[in-house]
Amino acid sequence: MSETIQEAINEHVSRKIHKRRIELGMTQKKVAEALGVSFQQFQKYENARNRLSAGRLYQLADIMDTSVAYFFEDYEKQSPETAEQPTKAVDTLASARLVRQFDSISSPAIKQSVLGVIRALEPR
Repeated sequence: MSETIQEAINEHVSRKIHKRRIELGMTQKKVAEALGVSFQQFQKYENARNRLSAGRLYQLADIMDTSVAYFFEDYEKQSPETAEQPTKAVDTLASARLVRQFDSISSPAIKQSVLGVIRALEPR
């Protein structure tokens, strides 16, 4: 396996780790503590600066309540040239944050107002 492919896989896995952490509303510090590593070490995993061992990835999947396969989903459909671009990843993460914040609104009237603003912003 070429180094380019290995790097692409590592980057894909790190994006999936980041995405799942955001979906769960977990901080890097919380995940690091659960893994038994430093905050800085977890940042290196999440930013693809350090590789995770198979055992560490298994432990992370357990902490994040998902399967190990989750971290590799959709990779086969990509080549290093067509891998998910950072902008798309940011959009997905922003969407997850928005949904989490929207769900935390307890007032039905405020939720309706927020939906009204979103509808008003839709492109025509």
